[in-house]
Order: sequence, then C-alpha cells, then structure tokens
Amino acid sequence: MPSSDDWIDDLIDAQKPGHSLDQAFYRDAAIFERDCERVFRRHWFLAGHAAEIPDPGAYRLFDVAGKSIILIRGREGAVHAHYNVCRHRGSRVLLTPTGNTPRMPENFAPAEHGLKPCHVQVVEGLIFICLADGAAPDMDPIAEQLRPFLRLHGFENARLAHRTVFPVQANWKLAVENYLECYHCKPAHPEYCRVEIKADSIGDGCPAAMTRYDARHREWLAHAERLGTMLPAFGTELPLDERLPHTQFGAGYRAPLRASHLTGTEDGRPAAPLMGEFKDYDGGETALGIGPFTYVLAYNDHAAIFEFVPQEAERSEIVTSWLVHGDACEGEDYDLQRLTWLWTVTTGQDKSIIEANAAGIRSSCYEPGPASLLEGDLTGFREWYLAVAGSPHRLKRLTRSGGGRYFGM
Repeated sequence: MPSSDDWIDDLIDAQKPGHSLDQAFYRDAAIFERDCERVFRRHWFLAGHAAEIPDPGAYRLFDVAGKSIILIRGREGAVHAHYNVCRHRGSRVLLTPTGNTPRMPENFAPAEHGLKPCHVQVVEGLIFICLADGAAPDMDPIAEQLRPFLRLHGFENARLAHRTVFPVQANWKLAVENYLECYHCKPAHPEYCRVEIKADSIGDGCPAAMTRYDARHREWLAHAERLGTMLPAFGTELPLDERLPHTQFGAGYRAPLRASHLTGTEDGRPAAPLMGEFKDYDGGETALGIGPFTYVLAYNDHAAIFEFVPQEAERSEIVTSWLVHGDACEGEDYDLQRLTWLWTVTTGQDKSIIEANAAGIRSSCYEPGPASLLEGDLTGFREWYLAVAGSPHRLKRLTRSGGGRYFGM
C-alpha cells in the first residue's frame, strides 16, 4: 500500500535540475518531518565547545527541531549528551541554558533513572551530536581531515568569547542556501567585501575581479608558505551513491584576506592574541564546511562558527559563535565589539535577506527559477538534499544523471 507521504517523493522527482525548490520544501510541515527523519538524524550538529562545560556536572543545553539536548561533563571528565526528557513524567529536567547539575541523595541510583543518551563526539574541542535512533554515521573520516586545520588554529585550547542566536523566520534550507552563495555579497554585504577579497571571485567573477583575486592569492600563498601556515585543501568528491545517505562530508581550504587586513576586523588590525600554531599574522583565513549545518571561518587570532539550526518548517536559527585563545581575557586581550563586528553586521544582514526570501516564497506568485553562474554550490546542495530526503530510486536517478555535485566551501 502506498505510504501517506508518497506525494513528497513525487514532488522530489518533479524538481527541475539547476532550479530552486518547489514552495512546499520551504513551508510544508510534512516535508519538515521528512527532513527530521532522513536529514537531521543522519548528520551531526555542532552543539558547543568543550570549554563551555569545564568541570564535572557543568552543562549547557542545545535545542534542535523540537528536541532539547543536555551536554554535560561527567565525573571522569568526558563529555556526554542526553535528551532533556525526565524518565519520571516527561518534563524537561534542566530549564536554564547553562549551569551545574544539583546534587542528588546518596541513595540515588543513576542507572535506574538515566536519561536517554544522545550520540556525541568531540573533535579538537568541538562538540557534535547526532539524533540517530540507532548507530550514528561514521564521523571519523571527516574528523581526520578537519584536525590539521583545527590544530593550526588551536581549537582544542580555545574558549568561547561570545555567542549570538539570530532567530530566522524561514526554513533551514533557505538559511543554508544563503550561506553557500555569494551572488548577493557585493550589493548586500559592503563590510564583508571590504575584508574578504574572495568576494571578487565568488561574488563577482568578471575578468577584472578574477585578475585582482589571482594576484592577491599568489602573493599571499608565497607568504603563507614561508610562515608554514599553508595546508592542502580537501573536499568530499565521492560518487553520490557512495556518499549517501550515511557518510559524512565536508571541505576545507585556506585563502587570503584583502592585503589591507591581517584579520577579520573593521580596520584589519589584530583583534586578540594569536591562536594555535600561528607565530605571526599571515593575512589569511581558513574556511571549513562540516556537513550541511556547520561552517567555520577562522582567522589567525579568532574564529567565527556558524550553525544553521532547524526548529520548525518556517523557523530556524543562525547561531554565530566566536572563539579566542583559551587564556585570552575580555577587556585586556581583546575588545568584544571589535572582535565580533564583521559577523554581527553580516549575519544581521543575512537574516533580513533570508526572511525577505521566505516572504517571497510564501507568495502565490512564486515559482522556482534557475541558478546563476555564481550559484553552483546551491545546485549541489539541492541535489544532495533531494537525494537524502527522497526514496532510493531518487538516489539512483541522480547517480545516473551525474547530479549531486559536492556543495560546500
């Protein structure tokens, strides 16, 4: 007997390659439930940094798609994750975002009242959780490729300087799509374009812009190699049938900022103490994509992390976090406003763009349109999403047609 959501598979099959998705993919509650089942439970979410829960009993909460996850430091020092649902009457056990768990009576038997565990893995200080009911997808291959970049920037010994949650009245896919393209960068993000010369290549692409970028890249590359801060780029380029649905994926590379900038501040001057293995400023950044929900831009002296967190069919969050050296003190070693300037301004602009996009999609006049030449990663993301959310025959069709280009950085 056909399942009640066969219409979703039919809609997936009807999507036009190289075009934005049908309205229902950004609005429909049943499709969001399909996303919960086939997308969210098959991938890892970044949920915090280990420095946020330094002592046994310290915890923080992470909310995603209606689920509350407790990240807690155990007595033995390891990081654990549990669903925040009481085994007695189903209430939330912890209500405040961070804190330390209260003491229980001496005769309390945790094994008899334990919360349901959630998959957790720590990679160089970054805490990832997975909502899978059974075995979690293997994260080790992508973790091994990430480690050289995270170690270069000293992520394991970093600390959280600041976090801002930007609530977005839009589906999570619109938030991710906005991040993956820079077609809008020049008209929408003047501050970003003053810092990031890659806006000339991925946000413009005309011959003059490419010439400027190539010249700057050659100059910076020679400098980075002299300083020993260059790492080979990586990206998941497996055939689609080998990559889906459970294998994790990602990408990483280093690139220059504009010659006027040592780091991602308004004036280009240092914002905080150097991190990790950097002995001097090389005027570059590291860009990482970790699955569909997590992206990193790391400078020599701080890092910005972007988490695109689904909550409901038409509600998501952009969680922007800034890391600094673990020994850095606010007001002495860094000024928070200077440190957070670029991505506070830019993410605020993105929130407005995404919500305007969502408002247009709600219109009865909306119909999917083709991607521009600067939006190739969007095509890859959409093909990947349709394959993961669809039925097995969809995966085979994409593989035969050569679709599913890797999306990312």
